Amino acid sequence: MKVNKLYAVNFRNYAACELELPAMINVFYGQNAQGKTNLLEALFYAAFGLSHRTSAEDELPQLGSEAMAVGVEYASFSGRHEVKIKKYRQQERWKKEILLDGAKVRPKEHYGALNAVMFSPEDLQLVKGEPGLRRRFFDMQIAQTDPVYYDLLVKYNRVLLQRNRLLKELRDNGGSASALEPWNEEFIHLAAALVQRRLTALGKLESIAAEIYASITQHKEQLVVRYEQKANDGTLLYPTEASEASEELYRSLLQQRQRIDILRGNTGIGPHRDDLQLLLNGLSLRSFGSQGQQRSGALALKLSQLEYVHREIGEYPVLLLDDVMSELDDSRRAQLLLFIDGRVQTFITVNDKEWIPALPGNAYFKICGGTISEG
Repeated sequence: MKVNKLYAVNFRNYAACELELPAMINVFYGQNAQGKTNLLEALFYAAFGLSHRTSAEDELPQLGSEAMAVGVEYASFSGRHEVKIKKYRQQERWKKEILLDGAKVRPKEHYGALNAVMFSPEDLQLVKGEPGLRRRFFDMQIAQTDPVYYDLLVKYNRVLLQRNRLLKELRDNGGSASALEPWNEEFIHLAAALVQRRLTALGKLESIAAEIYASITQHKEQLVVRYEQKANDGTLLYPTEASEASEELYRSLLQQRQRIDILRGNTGIGPHRDDLQLLLNGLSLRSFGSQGQQRSGALALKLSQLEYVHREIGEYPVLLLDDVMSELDDSRRAQLLLFIDGRVQTFITVNDKEWIPALPGNAYFKICGGTISEG
């Protein structure tokens, strides 16, 4: 997959910009707060319809503007395409339109059309950070190549929201717990289906991540990634087969904890509570790994995300490296550049372009105050 052109209007600090992007390695360099990350954010927004930096999309339009647009022209195995996302203010509210090859589409039809992987300094916290970071990483990886998973995830989050609202109402106002039954059945079906697909995907991801981590460490250490499922009473389960995430399991767990869920006003089990556990030579990488080992683990996960998408759809996604090079040591930087060399179109932000080896065919763009100059 290859991006050929990026354009943006009234996006962040860009009133208007248009970039031709023929190169495989594209380097955006300049001082801080000039707009480098905004360009990667525009690419990410075009790919996913959301920002990697904020959940408040109202922050994206340039201050004082009534409309904005981001677009990308790209080539994939299916031909040449264009995705465009427009936001505009209508009756005091922001409206959003997604167009794929000129036709208006829904988010689930857009997601996965332009595949991308973002690697930012925050991703270095994948190993030791909160479980939500790993769930988001895993969900985005699967959803890019599995439309059914994306649809299940959207429906699950909707049912979870409704069930939690009802739990709070029962806690605060009383009533019959039988009102939960229809939401419980929806929850049980969707939770089992989601985790089954997660476990199938994890079987593929684990072997890729282990292979990449071994390469990073010259085969001195072994990485294992396993699924951590939270049950009742603090019990942790580590299923390996999709069949272990059955509807019967979730029905039993919900029945056991229904009173607790009502008292707390939220759902205490399910895919939204699960985690990925990383083991290094049999020990928790999060608890016992050095900072260098944890960063190698995070790098292996992000590179495995690239390879996973490649194996699933037959082509690599584009890679967005936001100020990561300065956070990696020489060895890990070299491993990253070796992996992407010649096969993954990459967009890199750095303060100093000397961080990137001057290879033939690289394109360099100097960013200063929202203006872009090539070279």
